[in-house]
Amino acid sequence: MALLARLGSMVGRGEKGDSSSQSDTGDLRVTLVLAPETAATIDPAHLANLGASIHVFDGGLEKFSVNGPLLRRTDLVILEIEPESAEELAALEQFANSVGARIPVVAAAHNLTITATRRLMRSSIADVLPIPFSREELAQALETGRDRLGQLRTGGGPARSGNVIAFQGVLGGIGSTMLATQLAQIWAAEKKVLLIDLDLQRGNAALYMNLKPRLSIADLIEADDRLDAEFLKMVLERHQSGTSVISSPNDMTAMDVVTPEFIDRLLDVATQNYDLVLLDLPGIWMDWTAMAIQKADLLLLTTQMTVSGVQQARRQLDVAEANGLGDRVRVVMNRMIPGLFGKYDLSEAESALRSRVHFGLANDFPTVSAAQDEGRSLGQIKMKSRIEKDLRAIAAQLGDELVSMGATA
Repeated sequence: MALLARLGSMVGRGEKGDSSSQSDTGDLRVTLVLAPETAATIDPAHLANLGASIHVFDGGLEKFSVNGPLLRRTDLVILEIEPESAEELAALEQFANSVGARIPVVAAAHNLTITATRRLMRSSIADVLPIPFSREELAQALETGRDRLGQLRTGGGPARSGNVIAFQGVLGGIGSTMLATQLAQIWAAEKKVLLIDLDLQRGNAALYMNLKPRLSIADLIEADDRLDAEFLKMVLERHQSGTSVISSPNDMTAMDVVTPEFIDRLLDVATQNYDLVLLDLPGIWMDWTAMAIQKADLLLLTTQMTVSGVQQARRQLDVAEANGLGDRVRVVMNRMIPGLFGKYDLSEAESALRSRVHFGLANDFPTVSAAQDEGRSLGQIKMKSRIEKDLRAIAAQLGDELVSMGATA
């Protein structure tokens, strides 16, 4: 229960759904991070026809700052703050510095005084907006944000903001790493893909791709504040498919050497340099694995139709749902046997799981084993196999989902 409480504090549940006002779609994606009482007073007319897509998030800065999918779909943040609070000022400055290379930040406050405005403008923000604000005041803040965003991109700031897909098996040896490595090779034909093996004690991603890396994720962990794009490139290995791979350590490594702060920085650097970042996670819940899932756009949970597979999958789903992450989970049922007409009967699995099964994968041990031994794609081993067809269907559907989310390609 203590872990659940900590995980719950890391997940934003205050995000508005259809009740949050969104204007006509434009090139500027704006998120208003407001207190619930402020969000409730927003006049939709203030947000319409401003040449921007505006989303209201009433979960606060702490929850917004770890919401990876929303952050990656935000070009400008308007953040409510209490300027007389030293703690909130420090949090504003830390956040503005952390995202400042990509996302301009506008501070919004009630009862703004000249002194408070000067105090706020001494921080790393683009502008200050009073609360309540008029439509004209909001339009001016958006224009300032556009100008700052243009300066960042003209000045060489990172315009790329890739997507993150996490992979987790409910049991060891259930096929999650196979799924990650094979999908990486499919996506690498069209995207710049980075696969990171975060299973510190049982990771096999490099082995399945027939790579012999000199360095590993452990070197990035040791780098600490020196972790940047150049250091990342030094550690990775390139697969023949074009996939970049960061392997798990060769030696047995304690799971607690990874921190949520490291995951946050790692994904910040990775998504600025790759279209698609794939995380091969261990099948456990810790603070840092929770952070990784919170930062991910989607979580592929791999299981199979066995008693233990169904039981563990249900437990993982319960934890995800309890922490507001259920809508990101896509269940993959591995080692399926097609029925008479070549279709999978997923009804029994869905009944046992009390949840939707999104994808089925054929049981084809000889093809999978050969592909992993040789570090090649399934299509290179056996063309037009059922399992390759299944994987390509998964790749296509997930790609469509990312696009429909408004994710960048």
